[in-house]
Amino acid sequence: MSVAAVVVSFNRLDYLKKCLMALEEQTRPLDEIIVIENGSTDGSAEYVRTSHPGITLYETGANLGGAGGFAWGIELALQRGHSLAWLMDDDAEPHRDALEPLMRAMESEPRPSFAAPLVEDVDGAVVQGNLPTVSTDATAQLAAQKLGGIALAHTTFVGVLIDLRLAAAMPLPYADFFIWFDDVEYTKRLAQSSFGIHVVSARMIHPNNAGLKDMGWRLYYYLRNQLWLTRLNPRPWSLTQRPVFRFAELFVLAIQQFRVAKDKKQWLSGTFKGLSEGMLRLPAVLQPGDLFRTLDAEKRYQLSSRA
Repeated sequence: MSVAAVVVSFNRLDYLKKCLMALEEQTRPLDEIIVIENGSTDGSAEYVRTSHPGITLYETGANLGGAGGFAWGIELALQRGHSLAWLMDDDAEPHRDALEPLMRAMESEPRPSFAAPLVEDVDGAVVQGNLPTVSTDATAQLAAQKLGGIALAHTTFVGVLIDLRLAAAMPLPYADFFIWFDDVEYTKRLAQSSFGIHVVSARMIHPNNAGLKDMGWRLYYYLRNQLWLTRLNPRPWSLTQRPVFRFAELFVLAIQQFRVAKDKKQWLSGTFKGLSEGMLRLPAVLQPGDLFRTLDAEKRYQLSSRA
């Protein structure tokens, strides 16, 4: 199976250098590395062009957030004919042997929809914010156990290896999410087609951002996207997962944020916009091919052909 790494990059050149070096040194060589450059101003695009000429570079021209970047990355991996896509931000650094056990899982039967690694910080401690969610589906657990793993309900985009055959049959990650929970929503959809699996022998290094208390401008995305998650994945049997109850929970969280918010006007705007937009609209749906068709013919030809 052909596998491409998809790296979304934005203004973290020092991290990007480590990430690309680790990808190029994998014990199971990648068939392609695709960098989605999200409008960085720190020279990241020029670095990739000059120092890694063999890497496929796509410059979005603007910061589309992680969500928009991964939508483009999966789009290009599909257009370029790959079977699997290994997704990560530029601040992820896979161990040199990380891809190998993920590939073994994805080449097995029954075939998972995705394989997620164990994410650790530079000191080797597990990053709690990147822990995947274990599936409660007994059938999925039995299938995963046959492969020596744990079945997952969803995970993050820090090193997850996804089945592009399934990705081709569903909408791309919702670019409107911009940041936060786009990965949860997307891998939930993948897990509905086949179980996801946690492969703890595959290790990734990632910064631990657990100390963030004041969400600042991110509060808007947190509130809105959590409500979108609830509305996109309705659970009629669960009262706490209905939009009105989720709204109440998030309103309480917003009040707690007020206490630590340094910019109260920003807090007020983020809270009002996040909660209202989360209830009143939903993200735009983009099918595979939709983004590609926005490019001119010459660009489509360049990006669809693989040496």
